Amino acid sequence: MMAFSSTIDTRAHSIGDLVLLSGTFNADSVTTGAIDLSSHLSNILSASVNGDTLGDVTGGGVDGALGLITAATTLTIDCVSGNTGKWTVIGRR
Repeated sequence: MMAFSSTIDTRAHSIGDLVLLSGTFNADSVTTGAIDLSSHLSNILSASVNGDTLGDVTGGGVDGALGLITAATTLTIDCVSGNTGKWTVIGRR
């Protein structure tokens, strides 16, 4: 079965009440996927996504990858099917 998968680096960095998390994603035959960070954060302040797939130049749904904060602790990645990449989030514990 093909689906969206992600990893979370276990070496989170903290600065006071802020936490920096990073990881990877793989959109295997899907165009969106959600990463639930509720076990690490109370809310997301900022997020970035970098696609690895050749040709990633514009934005989600076209030929790149776009990160959306769709809930207080959920990062949703919108991309073309088969895209892989990295994500980074800064949030409050």
